[in-house]
This record gives sequence, C-alpha cells and structure tokens, in this order.
Amino acid sequence: MITYFKNVASEMKKVTWLSMDQTLKETVAVIAMSVMFGLLIGSFDWILKQGVNFMLAH
Repeated sequence: MITYFKNVASEMKKVTWLSMDQTLKETVAVIAMSVMFGLLIGSFDWILKQGVNFMLAH
C-alpha cells in the first residue's frame, strides 16, 4: 500500500497543471457552452411543444 502511494506521488509530480488564468478561462468557456446548449435545447422543446399543442387544438 505504501508503494502505491509513493507511485501516485511520483506520477503527480510529472503532471503539467494549467495556470490559474487558463483554468478560469476554460471554466468560463464550459459554463457558457452549457448555458448556450441549455437554451438551444429548451428553445427546441418549447417550439415542438407549441407545434404539438397547435395540432391537437385543431
């Protein structure tokens, strides 16, 4: 078990971490894309719902 954690620590030292600025930019991009896709899917859902309601009413 100790060998495992030593190996993990060794591998973690090899990882290249993003800078705080890059992490912030990537986080904002992910949130923005999530909101955009949510609005897009919500819009399609609303349009389809209106179409079905129109067809059922007539």
